Amino acid sequence: MIFKYDVLSKVMQEDKTIEINKDSCIKKIAGLSGVEYDVRSSNRHDYFVFLPLNDDEGLVISTDNHTELGFELLRTPKKEFFLSINTNINLVDYYDGPGTQTDFPDVLEQEELDQNYNHCYGASDQALKETKLYQQVDNCVSKYLRVDAKLEEKLNLVIMRLAFLAHSQRQHAVA
Repeated sequence: MIFKYDVLSKVMQEDKTIEINKDSCIKKIAGLSGVEYDVRSSNRHDYFVFLPLNDDEGLVISTDNHTELGFELLRTPKKEFFLSINTNINLVDYYDGPGTQTDFPDVLEQEELDQNYNHCYGASDQALKETKLYQQVDNCVSKYLRVDAKLEEKLNLVIMRLAFLAHSQRQHAVA
């Protein structure tokens, strides 16, 4: 099944869930402009957050709670981006069209998430910006990306929020 950006944006705007099958769905990520592909039986979550650059182009920040591969940032035309879901094995892939991809495999380590989870999960933007973790993410983003300060701040906060969301759902599976 193919889900283009225009369909995914409606999921975000209308906060509606698309049931793929009895075990999986695409739903809005609370508090972020993004979607989550959720496979219930295996507690597998894939996250895609969208930050617009202009009317035609955007950034997609992608991660999950099961591979520990870190984050991918994709700069892509919105109309080219889509999720492809294999309903037989509940596997998601994406196509981002022409654009650039930047990988951040170790911007935040598991140990750091464990140590800072209680303080940072659900914290305000301002509280997050005052942490050492935020400075660490900011150093990484500013080193590898050339974006304006406002977009850089948004990226830093999205990466932190997604990291803690994935961590919380990973911990939920262990409990």
